[in-house]
Amino acid sequence: MAEIGGDIDRLIQADRDRESRSINMIASGSYCPLAMRQAEGQHLVNKNASGWPGRRTMANCQEVDQIEQLAIDRAKSVFGSQAANVQALSSTLANVAVLRAIMKPGERLLSFDDRAGGHISHGTARHITSAEREVRSFGLTGDDRLDLEGARRLAKEFQPKVIVAGATSYPRAIDFRALREIADEVGALLFSDIAHVAGLVAVGLHDNPVPYSDVATTSTQKTLCGPRSGAFTFSRSEFAAAIDEAIYPGLQGPAPMQLIAARAIQLDLITKPYFASLMQAVVANGKALCEGLREAGYDLFTGGTDTHMVVVDLRDSDWEPATLVPAFGDHGITGNGIRVPRRAGDRNDAAYRFGSTAMTIRGMDEAGFRTLGRLFGRILGRGPNAGVDMGIAREIEMLALAHPVPSYVD
Repeated sequence: MAEIGGDIDRLIQADRDRESRSINMIASGSYCPLAMRQAEGQHLVNKNASGWPGRRTMANCQEVDQIEQLAIDRAKSVFGSQAANVQALSSTLANVAVLRAIMKPGERLLSFDDRAGGHISHGTARHITSAEREVRSFGLTGDDRLDLEGARRLAKEFQPKVIVAGATSYPRAIDFRALREIADEVGALLFSDIAHVAGLVAVGLHDNPVPYSDVATTSTQKTLCGPRSGAFTFSRSEFAAAIDEAIYPGLQGPAPMQLIAARAIQLDLITKPYFASLMQAVVANGKALCEGLREAGYDLFTGGTDTHMVVVDLRDSDWEPATLVPAFGDHGITGNGIRVPRRAGDRNDAAYRFGSTAMTIRGMDEAGFRTLGRLFGRILGRGPNAGVDMGIAREIEMLALAHPVPSYVD
């Protein structure tokens, strides 16, 4: 590569160096194991395999049929699903396809509000999933917990065809069983988006809603620790054909077989004992990060975490999401400035989202995460206009270098 794309290779290596010197706290991020990256980089990048196993539109697909069927069978086994699709190029595309498959134009969708922590692909006004359907949203109680009674009242009034829930910035375990009960009360379908917690689900650290949901989706990265640009879609058998068609040819062309091969490997790896140990450490480290932030004097959105996600509550401060991102980034920390529901008396709606998965993969323990929490508090305590504290930046860099990306990933 250095001979043909030397300029690009230099930029890739520079990014790799920056990553090694930074603390990766992106809640949606992880590190993809080398075996999956190798699968994505071999000759299947040239393979055209339009269609589905046993139903391709071209010949010579015997081996890739077996690869995709393995991925499908493993996905069904791990998550307890009647049917599975492994072709979607992202979980957002999977969400679009699911809603197209199970809803007709004009039907009603009840979703977990994106400001409360839901995802934009659950029917927000700025996303295509809101097109040609009525959408209303439920949110949080006064103590920032999922408002199930509010969801029940709204469902009875609105009579939705589908209830969709899943979190992108809500750090607590969602009670999907209660949402199933609400859906049953009003004759709605339940669509569970488990993209952020799928790794925890796979090892029993979070309730698995797939068997009692009508449909469910997850991305392949985040706590599943796989490659980006992918999704698993689960459903009851009666919806399988419609979802398949909504993905291909409804939204995308032939799925890259090298990506499906990597997903098949991923679904085997997450059944191994070390993955369960990793997820246990991810959850423990998230709680340790909460402890460090509390020690630094900061409140937490929802009061803590049940998952890999930690959200520091900055509604009583001068911080804004637009100032939080560079302030942390300039100190060598990657994460997300977000907005959360504003309450009476709050100065603003700012918060900052952390995730414990990536640095757990890099070997950081609970003591390290508590240290991070205190360091993050020092950055926040300086205020949005203070600039970079080189002493803190150096501490962050030393912590990063002490926890390199492990060789089985790199």
